[in-house]
Amino acid sequence: MSRSATYKHWLEYAALRTTVFLLNLLPVWLILLLCKGLGYIAWVAFPFRLKITYRNISNVFPKKSHSEKIRLLHRVYLEVCQTFGLVFILHRKNFIETIRKAKITGLQELKQAVAQNKGVILTTCHACWFEAYFAWFNMSDLPTTLIYQKQGNPLTDAFFIRQRSHFGNNLEHLSSKAKMPAYEDALNRGRLLIVSLDQSYAPYGTPAHFFNEKFDCAKGSAVLHLRTKAPVFTSVYYMKDDCLHIDFAKVELPQYSAIDEAAINDISNRALKPYEAFIRRYPEQWFGLFHRLWSKEKKYYPPLRRTLKDIFSHRKIADKPKYHD
Repeated sequence: MSRSATYKHWLEYAALRTTVFLLNLLPVWLILLLCKGLGYIAWVAFPFRLKITYRNISNVFPKKSHSEKIRLLHRVYLEVCQTFGLVFILHRKNFIETIRKAKITGLQELKQAVAQNKGVILTTCHACWFEAYFAWFNMSDLPTTLIYQKQGNPLTDAFFIRQRSHFGNNLEHLSSKAKMPAYEDALNRGRLLIVSLDQSYAPYGTPAHFFNEKFDCAKGSAVLHLRTKAPVFTSVYYMKDDCLHIDFAKVELPQYSAIDEAAINDISNRALKPYEAFIRRYPEQWFGLFHRLWSKEKKYYPPLRRTLKDIFSHRKIADKPKYHD
């Protein structure tokens, strides 16, 4: 472990391990019920980052009415809280089967790209079922490297990496603070390199457009393509009809004559655009709603006052998948 753990880190880690232990004593149906209940409490009493989620959902669905956005956000809070609880129980038998039986689209084209031995820049977005997505790669035969943001607590950081190893050891972790040569090395070794696009890199990103709003997209994927000629793919993951889906698609790119801002911007926009359709279709599964994507300034997220009708009046929410031990 590269960083030394402090007393505070050990306390946080002990609390995490205790919670995970106690949670796993319960049957899956009860865990889901508890997490859904916590989601409802969060929505009613402690709607974390509500100003941010409301502004973001307004960018995604500018034509929806206020009441429609509120109903949608209610589903978002329930979904996010319920999925968070599943992170700690994905190793249960039925969830492993769910990952094994995932429906994959575009896998053949992805494997053909890997076979070229140039590596593949696999872009993605922050969705709720991210741990199931990572687990699938660990269980697959595709050499994969994940660029991830290390947690401030080295003990919990190592814990989540170990959790993923329950499904195999195919997924390599590379810090987001690593330098460009480390990412190029992964591609030169013929690996998939997972890069999240839906996070703001202001003021250092390239000014792309996301849902018709200026968005500072990270330049890394574009620069890596220009330097290595590795193909760029998109990937999304979601639950539909109680089944995990993972969809891959190649981003069609022209030949670029130079590594310049125009080329970087064009690649970034081409890679980012396909995620809009996915997010509009499955907004409640997009965790990026909670991030300050389009601006870091507070004035971009005006105060939001909710009425009792906003809080408690909503259409019936469809039942979630029914898992059993």
